[in-house]
Amino acid sequence: MYLAVSEWAISAALFRCPSPKEQKPVYYVSRALADVETRYSKMELTALALRSAAQKLRPYFQAHPVIVLTDQPLRSILHKPDLTGRMLQWAIELSEFGIEFQPRLSKKGQVMTDFVLEYSRRPNQHHESSEQEWWTLRVDGPPLIRLWKYEAILSGLDLALALSVSKLRIYSDSQLVVRHIQKEYEAKDSRMARYLAKVRSTLQQFTEWTIEKIKRADNRHADALAGIAASLPIKEAILLPIYVQANPSVAENSTCNTIEATQTDNQEWTQILQNISGQALYPKI
Repeated sequence: MYLAVSEWAISAALFRCPSPKEQKPVYYVSRALADVETRYSKMELTALALRSAAQKLRPYFQAHPVIVLTDQPLRSILHKPDLTGRMLQWAIELSEFGIEFQPRLSKKGQVMTDFVLEYSRRPNQHHESSEQEWWTLRVDGPPLIRLWKYEAILSGLDLALALSVSKLRIYSDSQLVVRHIQKEYEAKDSRMARYLAKVRSTLQQFTEWTIEKIKRADNRHADALAGIAASLPIKEAILLPIYVQANPSVAENSTCNTIEATQTDNQEWTQILQNISGQALYPKI
């Protein structure tokens, strides 16, 4: 189990370990802090996160030994003989379970726990109307294929419109694409210009929108989503719809060469055919 705390929320992620090097996510727990809890120390918040997880996932804690991976000295704190107050109460509650504490070594589970925590809303972030909320779209794509980054943005915009999003913040690690949309760079390639025109046309359907360039290292949210999707087990009885885009969002321009024929000597155009070499071919009568 991994634990994470912040100024407004706590979270925990429970993993099943079939082998020492394999971790499969089982359950995520996250909740906002009460006003009095926001004044707890980091150690107290970490202990509170473990206690909340034990209450929520009690059947798991009763049936299996749980190893907590943390960078906080929870074991020594919870076993101190001079504990008082809430920490003593939590230590007594947790003593009925077979909990072990080990130093945190793997980053995979902690990244997922931090991701869940980061997207736990602050109490003052709730709005009366969903139309007034800002949504965030993070897009990624192959660094050498810029058109795919446009495809990622268009797919995200279509999804946002399907969810009735009106205010959208877009984050991309492609400086060229961001500068194109911000009208700071000019799209010289004709196909890229068509993609840019479609993106700008789609953005007009939003009430407000912004786009910002971020570093690839800071685009960890999209990577975390991909990691969660790749590692979550899918039961056979669950039907998981997958959208496959067979064709590009912007169609290729097709050209057609035309040949104009002039009539001479009152002859019909079907009476003379011009071959490639320029010789006249007359139909046999």
